[in-house]
Amino acid sequence: MRSAYCGWATVLLLGIELAGCGASAPTDQEVLISLTDEVIVPAYRTVAEDMGRLDQDATTLCNAPIPANLEAARQSWRTARGSWMRSKAMAVGPVMARRSMSLLDWSPTDTEGIDEYLARGRTVTAAEAREVLASNRRGFGAMEHLLFNDDTLVHGSASGPRCGYLAALTEVSRDETRAILSEWVETREGEPGYREFFTDRSKSALLPVAAVAEAVRIPVFLIRDLVDVRLASARGLREGGVDLSAIPGSSAGNGIEDLRNEILGIQAMYEGAGSGGLGLSHLVHPLSKETDRRLRDQLRAAIQATDSVEGPLRVATVEQPGQVRQVHEALFEVHRTMATEMVSLLDVSVGFSDTDGDSVR
Repeated sequence: MRSAYCGWATVLLLGIELAGCGASAPTDQEVLISLTDEVIVPAYRTVAEDMGRLDQDATTLCNAPIPANLEAARQSWRTARGSWMRSKAMAVGPVMARRSMSLLDWSPTDTEGIDEYLARGRTVTAAEAREVLASNRRGFGAMEHLLFNDDTLVHGSASGPRCGYLAALTEVSRDETRAILSEWVETREGEPGYREFFTDRSKSALLPVAAVAEAVRIPVFLIRDLVDVRLASARGLREGGVDLSAIPGSSAGNGIEDLRNEILGIQAMYEGAGSGGLGLSHLVHPLSKETDRRLRDQLRAAIQATDSVEGPLRVATVEQPGQVRQVHEALFEVHRTMATEMVSLLDVSVGFSDTDGDSVR
């Protein structure tokens, strides 16, 4: 619809530039190629590399259970968690087809079930972790519980089953994140990777308009979840009162870092990579400079708001309600602009009312 309109207007007005129809405006495919090659694939490459380091550090910890190795594994978990959370705004293609979330990031974590399993004294294999364990007993949440809940991993013989469980989880997560990256970039059985399919660079490819719709929907659904579920529940704005369990994680106190990284991922999808990269912004700007400017400003304001929150998000929600409210309100503005103006300009249906202005805040 956007392309047809611009072509008609350009011919009718003899090349006079209109908003949305300038000769310099990038095509859908150009934006998709830039987003894929400069944002999405690099993000999954970082996730795979960070998870590989976490797996190595977990092995080192299990071979030498000392405080320094425990701290190194904890830091590797935080790093891998950060890159994973930034990738959530670009969860199209392989990560969805493979249902990777069930292996990597299912919430809430069943910490009691994990402790009961460990009490049996059995060592978990990677195959069991992948095929047998429930989704809420593996992935980042389970690794967080094992690494941060206490210092059992450096208590000699007591670390055996616990370290075996951790090593199995990190191996599965390492292999899964490598598989996601591989499916994006590698040719298999003569078929190019998802990168070529997503950007209309293969014989059998997703139409650019459909790919743009996918690139729009994921950030919109993510921001809606942050506003209407996670923060609204934690602040007691939904039925049932305050529910701090809506904030993923616990013992690592990583909630505000999670939130900031998710916003950074949304910002990367919207603005593109660096000064020369293309993002959804470059499709919005020709249609409405005002919407584009406002959304860029709102994303920066949301990031700044998270920076004002000190300490774990669950604690801050109780002890710093004003700062957390500012984060929530800043994200509400991002959500409203994305879910109404942006989707309307780009002619995308996101699966709920495009005029949804009743988000909880």
